[in-house]
Amino acid sequence: MSSARELFALHDDAWQVRVAPSLGGAIVDARWHGRDVLRPMPAVELEAGNVRKTACYPLVPFSNRIAFGTFSFGDSRYTLAKNLAGISHAIHGVGFQRAWTVQSNDASAVDMWLAHTPDDHWPFAFEAQQRIAIEGDTLTLGMRVMNTDTRATPCGAGWHPFFPLDTAAGTTHLHTAWTSMLVSDANDLPCSSSQPPQFGALDDTVVDNCFTGWSGSARIDTPHHRIAIEANDALRCAVFFRPSGQPFFAFEPVSHANDALNGNEPPMHVLAPGETLEARVDISMQTLTTESNRRAG
Repeated sequence: MSSARELFALHDDAWQVRVAPSLGGAIVDARWHGRDVLRPMPAVELEAGNVRKTACYPLVPFSNRIAFGTFSFGDSRYTLAKNLAGISHAIHGVGFQRAWTVQSNDASAVDMWLAHTPDDHWPFAFEAQQRIAIEGDTLTLGMRVMNTDTRATPCGAGWHPFFPLDTAAGTTHLHTAWTSMLVSDANDLPCSSSQPPQFGALDDTVVDNCFTGWSGSARIDTPHHRIAIEANDALRCAVFFRPSGQPFFAFEPVSHANDALNGNEPPMHVLAPGETLEARVDISMQTLTTESNRRAG
């Protein structure tokens, strides 16, 4: 590990979580009773500072893609820098590529802060506070974004958590409710919507889509434990990503549709100067038993 990469450890009888504020305010790994809940970051990737290989990183001030880095807002047209090599769009905001400042920390929580001034990656000023905390069997992700610009600005928030797939131990299933799936074109941009499909075992699933009308609740049953995800009302969508042949998937609670700034709905929030957007996700754990499986159906 790079000597400059300070990690902050959260721990109690249930959880062991490591956070890297200087690496996009990301979670490096999160274990519950010694077992990985989120995909752990390999040491070599941590050494390289590859934030996209972390266990979870924040999405602020927007989620997913802005088509070819261009959009209109108000009376102005904006062009953003392409921030990931090989991708023709602006993607995932700026928070995951910036160092966050630690405001406070102890064994149960770390509070981080990020101030953004307008640049070619995002033309509006904002401040974001992120809190990662453990209590009992729950890992909580919280974010508060404030418009510090002199203008009304678009704003979004969310997280990009990755979950491991232990196919050798058994199957993993996702249970949730949403009303529509955004269908992507060859540029990975929404081009239409459809009725969401029914997903079976995630081992056999390949998907990379944004789902709207999300209930804000989800359950993931793995061979080892049950994960309950509860999001607040600000997070109206979920991006579900399971690449072919990979031992992980991502389930991303987010506030708006992919490429929302170019007309996809639901749109981004619009904040007046000084107004805030608050997002929260609780990830709660339960040991899987035969009885709990029976009750869940």
